[in-house]
Amino acid sequence: MDIVQDILLAASGPLHINEIILKARLAFGVKLRRESLVSALTKKVLDERTFRRTAPNTFDLLQRLPH
Repeated sequence: MDIVQDILLAASGPLHINEIILKARLAFGVKLRRESLVSALTKKVLDERTFRRTAPNTFDLLQRLPH
C-alpha cells in the first residue's frame, strides 16, 4: 500500500486503478494484480483512514496536503 500511497501523493488528483498499476510498474518495477489491488484498496476505503473512492475503480488519498 505504500507504493500506491506514494503514487497518489505524486499525482495531482484521483487515479483509475489501471493508471496506478501502470505507474507502479514503471516507477517501482512492481507488477500488481488488478483484482488484488482493488480488493485491498476497497478495504482501506472502508476503514476511512487513507484512501477514498472518487468513481468506479478510481481512488485518491483521503486527505491531501496543501501544495
